[in-house]
Amino acid sequence: MTKDNNLLGKFDLTGIPPAPRGVPQIEVTFDIDANGILNVSAVDKSTGKENKITI
Repeated sequence: MTKDNNLLGKFDLTGIPPAPRGVPQIEVTFDIDANGILNVSAVDKSTGKENKITI
């Protein structure tokens, strides 16, 4: 259950222009490589703004 989850990291995707609910399109990608390294990226598809983290 959720009580067993551990926070691994976090980041903010800033600069997303105000828009009605449901309009912004954010593409989030999770990738785990052969060494167990987690890569997470998020891209605002309308502005191209991106942020990523490697854990």
